[in-house]
Amino acid sequence: NKTALSYRTNRIIGGNAPSIYLQRLRDKMGISDDRQNAILQSHVIDPTDLATDNFETFFASRKEALLTRIESVTGKRVSRETPQEEAAFPEDESTSTDEEDNGL
Repeated sequence: NKTALSYRTNRIIGGNAPSIYLQRLRDKMGISDDRQNAILQSHVIDPTDLATDNFETFFASRKEALLTRIESVTGKRVSRETPQEEAAFPEDESTSTDEEDNGL
């Protein structure tokens, strides 16, 4: 869940929470709230979730938005399960194999 940043932007952000660094970025770069929101949205980032430091919602929303974009480009469904969830549901061992179906 990364977005490329310029050196200058990264220095302005520092180790601060979004609720602090978003205003700092607007001030240093001389841009409006609307322009900043448009830039964030172009990176599939919900400005409201970011500005309120709502990280769980931010990550879940961005994950879904990125997966939806991938699906629209590839024309294929992308699994929403994490590797841990996939491991929790191993393939049913009672499923017959091709060899069993052929009487081998």
